[in-house]
Amino acid sequence: MAIVYLDDGSLSDRFEIGTEPFVLKDALVMHPDAYAALTEDEIAAMKQARYDNWLAIVTAPATDLPQE
Repeated sequence: MAIVYLDDGSLSDRFEIGTEPFVLKDALVMHPDAYAALTEDEIAAMKQARYDNWLAIVTAPATDLPQE
């Protein structure tokens, strides 16, 4: 989506990934030097990992709560 520089000097790389109904809107936030040290493939992998972890949570089967 867009790279934004925050007031504290950090960089925010906002992104949207997935298909309906499972679309994640998130951002990678870090120091610009750390971001510049990453390759495009590493950045894409970080975004994909966030999506994969989020998708696993939101699609996990419901667990039964213990009855008292």
